[in-house]
Amino acid sequence: MPGEFHIRICKRLVPIFLCLCIPLLNSMYAHLSFAEERFSQERLKGDEEIPWQITAKSLTYTEGEGVIAEGDVVITKEDQTLYAQRAVYNASTGIAEVWGDVKFQYGKDIFTGQSGVFDLSKRTGRIRNGHLFLAENHYYINGEVIEKTGEDSYLIKKCHVTTCDGDKPAWSISGSEVKVTVEGYGTVKHAAFRIRGMPLLYVPYMIFPAKTKRQSGLLPPRIGRSTRNGIDTEVPFFWVISDQADATFYQRYLSKRGYMQGVEFRYIADEDSEGAFLFDILSDKEEKDLDDPDDVEISPFPRTNRSRSWLRGKADQDLPLDLTARLDVDFVSDQDYLREFETGLYGFEARPDLVEQFGRPLEERRSPFRTSTLRLSRDQDDYSLQAAGTYHQRPEDPRDDPTAQPLGGFNFILPPKKIMNSPFFLSLNSDYDYVWREEGQTGHRAFLTPELKVPLWFGPYLEFEPSFRYEYNIQWIDEDIESADRQYKGAYDAQGAMRTNLERIYDLDWRNAKKLKHRIRPILSYRYRIPQDDEDESPWFEPIDVEGRVNRLAFTLENYLDVRLEGTKGEVNYRQWATLSLTQGYDIDEVREDKEPGEDRRPFEPLNVNMRVQPFANIDFVGVVDWDHYDQEIVLADVSLELSLDRSGAKKDRFKLDYQFEEDGQETLSYWFDVNLLYGFSAGTSLQRDLDIHENISNSYWLGYDSQCWGAKIVAEIQDDETTVAILFNLLGLGEINPL
Repeated sequence: MPGEFHIRICKRLVPIFLCLCIPLLNSMYAHLSFAEERFSQERLKGDEEIPWQITAKSLTYTEGEGVIAEGDVVITKEDQTLYAQRAVYNASTGIAEVWGDVKFQYGKDIFTGQSGVFDLSKRTGRIRNGHLFLAENHYYINGEVIEKTGEDSYLIKKCHVTTCDGDKPAWSISGSEVKVTVEGYGTVKHAAFRIRGMPLLYVPYMIFPAKTKRQSGLLPPRIGRSTRNGIDTEVPFFWVISDQADATFYQRYLSKRGYMQGVEFRYIADEDSEGAFLFDILSDKEEKDLDDPDDVEISPFPRTNRSRSWLRGKADQDLPLDLTARLDVDFVSDQDYLREFETGLYGFEARPDLVEQFGRPLEERRSPFRTSTLRLSRDQDDYSLQAAGTYHQRPEDPRDDPTAQPLGGFNFILPPKKIMNSPFFLSLNSDYDYVWREEGQTGHRAFLTPELKVPLWFGPYLEFEPSFRYEYNIQWIDEDIESADRQYKGAYDAQGAMRTNLERIYDLDWRNAKKLKHRIRPILSYRYRIPQDDEDESPWFEPIDVEGRVNRLAFTLENYLDVRLEGTKGEVNYRQWATLSLTQGYDIDEVREDKEPGEDRRPFEPLNVNMRVQPFANIDFVGVVDWDHYDQEIVLADVSLELSLDRSGAKKDRFKLDYQFEEDGQETLSYWFDVNLLYGFSAGTSLQRDLDIHENISNSYWLGYDSQCWGAKIVAEIQDDETTVAILFNLLGLGEINPL
């Protein structure tokens, strides 16, 4: 926006020209020695310890004018340099003037003009036909007059701003007059956004904040169109609350649905304490019709609410006594809301990524539950104590919901610790929860699991680690507390693992790879678990009920390929090129179990193969496959490939491919391609397809163009029978603008 550019103009003019040139010229009179030699050079010592230096074809002093420097004047200090053909300073009036090809270079930033005059005593000044190039943002700023009118106030007349190279920029922003006070506010008269010099958008008058830090104000609008929502318009407003907090308000109007208001609040308390919360609410004009196949495809559940909303957020907070708090909030008004509004070109996926920022996932948008959790933890070297409360919301809002919820509880863990001077290590895992549900039994549950391990080494190559643990589970039902009727369950669990390491290093001479180490780790493990009282039915879900009896033998073969990389300057790095793990389990109880006539025993579990290949930083292949020996088929597969190829101009071609298959019939394929073509053009497509029902979940196509200072992209997306088309423009320095 025009206001944003004028803020940058005035903010950068202070250090670049006025504040550095004025003291430079002011010190010229007091510290200048005169000489008539051609290209004479003297030091100008100001208040700073590092001196200024000046060269010119002629340095003179006259009683009337003062100090005069003429002919290829160059005044330098560190990475600051002022060029001019003539400079004059009058000590009696405090007026300094410069003429002829005025150029000031500060680092990579360049400020030029034809002439300038400054009142050094009042710290004011003016330069005519000024041009400023800011290298960091690639801004070109021109002004017929750039004037410093006070200590922190400025006036720029006939200003033009662009990030395009050349005399005829593809786009620019102009203003007839800009007044601004640093750390205050500014005004712009007759601001216009121009394409090839032609005005496209005009604003007669506007006010903007002139903060040197974050700035409150409108963000670029978003405008789109879809078959389900109609015209979709969003105008975000950013509000700087303080140095540690800010908020963004999303005013969004959907012509077929109504007005949606969104707000995003963020704060940072310290390096390890921060939070982000987002809330959106819509008064929906559309009702759900279960006779409409499109509405039923979103979900088969009815919806009668008109007020629809979603609250989500995450926070991390360090507390006294080495306590740490982790909060996850996720509430939605109905089961259809996320499926209709989360994805898409302007859906909630365009908002900040909470998962990436905090490293904790949100529930998938089609999940039957939304999970909110508050966890307090105190982790020390010798123990870990946690208190947590969790609520699982069911968005379809079933009547008399029987879902058991561990609303609050504690968890205490003792990591393995050596028992005196013995070879034994003892650990403990325990937890307590209060379990509530809307319909059904409620009460308390406690779980206690002590474990004893004995790591043994037979020489330098063979390790054997047996372990034994006891799982104890007790439950109190609320209505049975007075009668002291409790339910107990337990399980004995014995395990043992024998492993070794075999490795060999090979000489290698391929690119910068000089050594290759192949490490093989065979592991033979056995587990025997006997549950007690497993015939007693639990009132709610318990892990002790799920595993049941286990009598399992397994063999795992792990492979690692590690490479030593040596640079041309002798630097050494290590990289893991590939890992491959094969695991074969054998169910001993399956062999001993009585079978019906004609029923086959299947003691061998599916062979699990887990591979990851990363030979270069731009290639990542991950594959997980389960192979059934008896049916001679794959029963589970999850394969993904990510590839990027470097192109000229710091561009990259990107490819992503993911395939998932499960024996129950779920089979999906998704890909994402973006390829750079000739002359700045690029093209891409993405697809998510359900191969089981032979239908696309979502499908997108785009064609883009990028030049030096602007870009455009045409995007078409089809998702859940909804089609969205948009044209996106990206202006260097302005960000993304969407006119359709």
